[in-house]
Amino acid sequence: MLRGAVGLQRQATSQLCHLLVFSVGGRRLAVKAEEIGGISVWVGSIPIPSCTPFISSVIRLDQAVFPVFDLAGMLKVRVKGEQRLCLMAKQADGAMAICIDEEMPVLHSLDAAKIQACRDSDIDTVGCFTDEFEDVPIISAARLGAV
Repeated sequence: MLRGAVGLQRQATSQLCHLLVFSVGGRRLAVKAEEIGGISVWVGSIPIPSCTPFISSVIRLDQAVFPVFDLAGMLKVRVKGEQRLCLMAKQADGAMAICIDEEMPVLHSLDAAKIQACRDSDIDTVGCFTDEFEDVPIISAARLGAV
């Protein structure tokens, strides 16, 4: 309990962080829930010429076209499953698609104080947390594909 300036007691509150935990090539990753625009079935991509690293295709959803970020290629793994999923990542310029494993992503809420700096991470992260004795890197969807 904390005491206010006038002697009132208040309950100490922790700040919750909502993360979407998913996998790419069997590797578990997380992203902040507010950076996600949605999840759908992967519809396949159309190759395009591009000089932007890890962006060499687009997908069409309804009447819109979105660039695809090859997160599996960046991690040097292959997306697993017959029914792969499409994670729509919010970006400053719009949305970007990421192909992920067929394993359904899980919303995970944890105390923001439990997020730590990643040790030995081969990708750009904003931190990591421990889940079931495994360090899960938290990536920034907004920074993916930034040149």
